[in-house]
Amino acid sequence: MAPKDTTPDTQCRPCRGTGRLISGLGGTPREVTCPWCAGTGQFQGPEANAQESGIRLRGGQA
Repeated sequence: MAPKDTTPDTQCRPCRGTGRLISGLGGTPREVTCPWCAGTGQFQGPEANAQESGIRLRGGQA
């Protein structure tokens, strides 16, 4: 029997609502702002673009 998912529908699943993730990009693990929710911890909907958001969070242009 699979465990019941108790994550609220409004909570960002990749960061579990914390707004932060551990990224291994570049070889050294470090904490970064979640690109899926832009650090809010709230689900942004299916139209959210994590790649575009990540570029903006790093100071680049999308």
